[in-house]
Amino acid sequence: MRPFLPSCLRIRIYAPRKSYSTTSSVPIQRPLRAAYYRGGTSRAVIIQPQDLPSDRALWPGIFRQLMGSGDPYGRQLDGMGAGISSLSKICLVEPYGKAQATAAKQQGEEAQAHIDYTFVGLGIENDEVDIAGNCGNMSSAIGPFAYNARLLPPSMYAEGDDEVTVKTRNTNTLKYIDSTFSVVEGQAAVMGNYTIDGVTGSGSRIKLDFRHPYGSKTGKVLPTGKKMDTVSGYRVTCVDGANPAIFIRADDIGVDSTILPNDFNKLPDKLALLETIRKAAAVVMGIAKTEEEVPRTIPKIGIVSMSSTHPVLSGATLQTSQMDLVVRFISDTQPHRAIPLTAALTTAIAARIPGTIVEQLLAPDPVMQDAITIGHASGRLQVNATMDPQNQLVPLSATVYRTAKRLFEGNAYWTSKAAQSGHAEETPLSRHSLGMAFVLESRGHDSSHLFEGARQETATGPSATTPRANRSLNITKTTGRGNRWYLWARDFRTETKPLRSGWSQRAHKQGKKPRRKRNRGLNLEGLKSVVRQRTTPL
Repeated sequence: MRPFLPSCLRIRIYAPRKSYSTTSSVPIQRPLRAAYYRGGTSRAVIIQPQDLPSDRALWPGIFRQLMGSGDPYGRQLDGMGAGISSLSKICLVEPYGKAQATAAKQQGEEAQAHIDYTFVGLGIENDEVDIAGNCGNMSSAIGPFAYNARLLPPSMYAEGDDEVTVKTRNTNTLKYIDSTFSVVEGQAAVMGNYTIDGVTGSGSRIKLDFRHPYGSKTGKVLPTGKKMDTVSGYRVTCVDGANPAIFIRADDIGVDSTILPNDFNKLPDKLALLETIRKAAAVVMGIAKTEEEVPRTIPKIGIVSMSSTHPVLSGATLQTSQMDLVVRFISDTQPHRAIPLTAALTTAIAARIPGTIVEQLLAPDPVMQDAITIGHASGRLQVNATMDPQNQLVPLSATVYRTAKRLFEGNAYWTSKAAQSGHAEETPLSRHSLGMAFVLESRGHDSSHLFEGARQETATGPSATTPRANRSLNITKTTGRGNRWYLWARDFRTETKPLRSGWSQRAHKQGKKPRRKRNRGLNLEGLKSVVRQRTTPL
């Protein structure tokens, strides 16, 4: 039988040496599991937070890279954004916080949600990462994504092809949304006959029920306590619905409310005036203490007028009788090409409150008896807001229909040093909403209470963040030299395995008993001695 050691010597002498440095000063691209979905008239990259680095301080930089934000040219060519706010978005989706689900189960109750969803809006020319509010349009994609990603309870998949309802908690606003959609062959349905203005073609209808869609930032439907206020010399209505919004008559600022976005962008003085009013109103509403602290995307501001015949972006013409009123919303000083869904919900709520600017401009004969039909730059949208019979100022729910579509699933890439590539690990007692923790920390709050009761690793055992390959040797990242010895030995065993396997095969053919594998503990010092001998040049 051929001696084992000389064979190993020949292999090691002529095999090229490998570098096993655990850190690198050279930035490299890191893969990040992601999906890209259209939801309503928006698009976003959807990520599961556990695939992000465990250090949440790195997340904003990663999000900017993915979108190509901070682009002075305003095009986001270096990322997946498209130069407009409705396409510069990221959604974090994960199972509903374990602590709440466990508590509900112990009390014999059904959990309030299946999924936690965090919305992140990215600036285009600036580096802003905005977690102030929710995106209603992307809410329509969260249920289908969660179903396709198998994030829901097993019982929901056992139902087969049927309609399912996914209950979602938005961590930005702590509001709940029920998403009902069809399932076909184990996937969220995409094909259907339902159309929405602003999106080419048709799709499978998704019903969104927003529970108690008010007070998302202030806790009140009317934050100022009034149905009308005077802000910066203009009469406005301030409503905190699914997202806070400010409504102003188009005539009061000298703008035609049927104006299309490209023409609106040619009026920078009017856009600047609306931004001034928006910031002043935000302070009056209690959203910020000063105008400098007002978030970029909330409150939104919309100019409103009575319904009238006018063209939309597709070239079609809307007739006066086809809508109840006309609205144009502006976000981040950019006119929307459609209408933000949360803004549409807030518009419908304002329309149900007598004495608001929106209610005063409604058509006398509604297009639909149970819904408000809103005209926007791309067409129309119907929204139904149900008010509390006991208190007509409190909305119980708001319903709207959308479509969504999965565009791709795979890896997105971000650039960082190799030392910053750790991932968030799930420990048995600390599983909670990482998105919620990110929202709290981004707002300057402590998130430690979300992880109370987490299991602490003892000093004698490997750290919870130690790479899996290193745990068997109790070698952490800090012992770089020991880690390199371990990696060398691992590859050494891999390279010599064919020789041992060959001997075992020959022994089997000859009817001999194969060698038994012995589980001996690894002596690191002994390994170093053997390695020195085997790597000594002949």
